[in-house]
Amino acid sequence: MKLYFSKSMVLMKAEFLRRMISAPVRSAVPDRASRLRFAVGPRLTSNVVEEIGASPVKAVARSGAGYTYSVCIDIHANDVRCMEIAKDYVVSCMAATANIGKTAMAEAAGMARSRLGQLVSPERIDALSYLVAHDTVGYGPISMLMEDRQGIEEIEVNSPDSWITIYSARYGRCLTNLRFVSEYAFRSTINRMVEDVDKELNESTPIVDAQVEDLRIHAQVRPYAVSGAAASIRIGGRKEITLEYMLRNGTVTPQALAYIWIALESKHNMIISGAPASGKTTALGALMAFVPANEKVVTVEEDVNEVRTAGVNSVIALYGSRYNSVTPKEQVINALRLRPSRIVVGEMRGEEARDLFMGANIGIAFAATMHSNEGGMQILKKLLVKPMGVETRSLSTLDVALYMKQVDISKRIVSGISEYRWLSRAEIERGEDVCGEDMVSVLEVMEGSGMSVAALQESKVMATYAKMHGITQKAALKEMDRRARLVQSALDAKGSGRSLEEEISRYGGW
Repeated sequence: MKLYFSKSMVLMKAEFLRRMISAPVRSAVPDRASRLRFAVGPRLTSNVVEEIGASPVKAVARSGAGYTYSVCIDIHANDVRCMEIAKDYVVSCMAATANIGKTAMAEAAGMARSRLGQLVSPERIDALSYLVAHDTVGYGPISMLMEDRQGIEEIEVNSPDSWITIYSARYGRCLTNLRFVSEYAFRSTINRMVEDVDKELNESTPIVDAQVEDLRIHAQVRPYAVSGAAASIRIGGRKEITLEYMLRNGTVTPQALAYIWIALESKHNMIISGAPASGKTTALGALMAFVPANEKVVTVEEDVNEVRTAGVNSVIALYGSRYNSVTPKEQVINALRLRPSRIVVGEMRGEEARDLFMGANIGIAFAATMHSNEGGMQILKKLLVKPMGVETRSLSTLDVALYMKQVDISKRIVSGISEYRWLSRAEIERGEDVCGEDMVSVLEVMEGSGMSVAALQESKVMATYAKMHGITQKAALKEMDRRARLVQSALDAKGSGRSLEEEISRYGGW
């Protein structure tokens, strides 16, 4: 069948092709990029208990048995389109100056403000330009929440378009009025956050685990995230937890701190155990003030900068991730090659435990944290089985375990301290069987709120300290009392004006 075209049809077709060829190519990406990546819902402020910051205000409100966290900006029907126009303008300005990726938040807000001045009423310009700036050069809702670093410990995304939740140090888990608008928006935001560490969340790498400055980012997309997308962003750099803070908050008693001080000074191997969010790593960082300044300490962490070693003169910090080519196990092995006096592991979960205990067998002391719902024998049972799989003959190097417990949202306590005494080290004559290869006796030095006087009189920590200094066990217990009084003084008068950590570093000991 033949088709016949009139002269006018031929001319129209020629004109159409001419325009298509001469017109600049415009892909779908700029159009998609000009859309907002997140949405702000109605503020959840029916029963406000606290307002945080300004411009805009963040409000915490009571909701049933829990709390909500709102960014107090009201979005009108036409605002989204106006913000998209402003965002497109900001991106164009940055592209014209070749400044994409380098524009500061305030500069982007200024560009957005100039464009929004033509579109919305003056009283709404500041709020909307704030949102455009975070969408353009920030991390959308993530960077908005990160402004409250002192109060927020973790930002949680459970699906691509569900309301984001946060974990507040004071109020626990709170629902926010912020969300991503799509899986694409979520993925592009995460990729912007991890681009400086050469990672990307996509179909070929659907799981990303990254440390970016003081942020620990873990994100997943399909097929592993059934909802389409999920992320946990832990925020570091919050208020530093000191020994004095732990004392004032009731986390630990002066007597318990004095005992831990002597245990670490005597190079006893220590584990801090507890459930997730019980304050294990925070406590470990604070207790490092008791490590003698002349030691060489190597720290191995997945969350960098969590363990503080400010009072130690020689410190090497190593980073290892289970999702990277260099794992915590490999970094523990590398730490053993650095000839340390002590190895500190921020969180012990896998095969690195085996190498850490093997290092203890050759005289390298350690301090570490691990997850456990109970203390005492439960810790030993978890260490013996996979994924940790510590050898029985190495297990006897463990001396002391602290058990941490979360009492409420803002309070954690040291609820127990155990000493392990081993048949293979001639510390006991009989005890509980350990895999048919050794025997152990667990001495509860602290249960509940107070130290056991009877247990301290049998304590191997006190016995080791006494032997080191050529004194009696009774004299060692008196030394512990002296240190407890020094620690207690931090809760009383200001004294010399020095911090408790400075007082500890100046203390001469026996």
